[in-house]
Amino acid sequence: MALRRLVLLTLLMAICTGCPNTGDVSKSQPIYKFYIQNHWIPLAEPDSKMAPGAVVTYTVKNGIQWQGTIVGRCGIPDDLLKAVPSDAGKLTFNTSSDYGASAVLNIKGVTVGPQWKKVKSTTLELDKHGPSSLDMVGIRLWMSNPENSGKIPQGCKDLLNAPNTYLIQEAYAVSQGKYTLKDSTDAELSLKGLQAGPLSLSADAHAKPSDDGSLEFTELLYTAVKNVQFANGGWQSLGSSGQPSADDTILKQLPYVKK
Repeated sequence: MALRRLVLLTLLMAICTGCPNTGDVSKSQPIYKFYIQNHWIPLAEPDSKMAPGAVVTYTVKNGIQWQGTIVGRCGIPDDLLKAVPSDAGKLTFNTSSDYGASAVLNIKGVTVGPQWKKVKSTTLELDKHGPSSLDMVGIRLWMSNPENSGKIPQGCKDLLNAPNTYLIQEAYAVSQGKYTLKDSTDAELSLKGLQAGPLSLSADAHAKPSDDGSLEFTELLYTAVKNVQFANGGWQSLGSSGQPSADDTILKQLPYVKK
């Protein structure tokens, strides 16, 4: 029995060699709870795909997973799907934004460097940020016109009709900020150059090392979502004013936020 456990452990170690280091997600609890207190659903880590108009699936087991977007694909006029600043107002953060190590890898052109194994967590500083949302009034009016039903491709209808499927109406956007990488002792790891240290940066990366050794980025990322609408009732319900959001249900079940 002991030999069998040793073999299994050896196999697991072999499989996980080189796996992304996600760090200790419990470090993120303060920022997650801060979003929740302001009626937002925090994402496990910043993500460029979770924009207003994103179609996601949600289950307790798998969490929020991106499936596609209605923007530019579903026949709805682009001006109605362009995310605009929300009137909810920008959040003023009074707590650190700590995430797992892999969060920084969501930026275009940023990949694992030769010293990546040293990175255990990242701290995010937000320079330009605020809520953005779809023009839901315009979408409702457009959807209510019977002539527009034939303009939606069947693939979009199938996507919105899939089980456990939701549409993101609002998302908290970060267009400019800075990541500071930390090791297992919470000490900062300094970045210098494009191909040395914990990270490697391509020539067209949306980030660069800052003077203090952190990583500055100018890519649009999303850190939380809101008004996540159940879409499985059919594509006809898209934008319906009477369609309740799934926000409360999801918030009660988030596996990465300790109650």
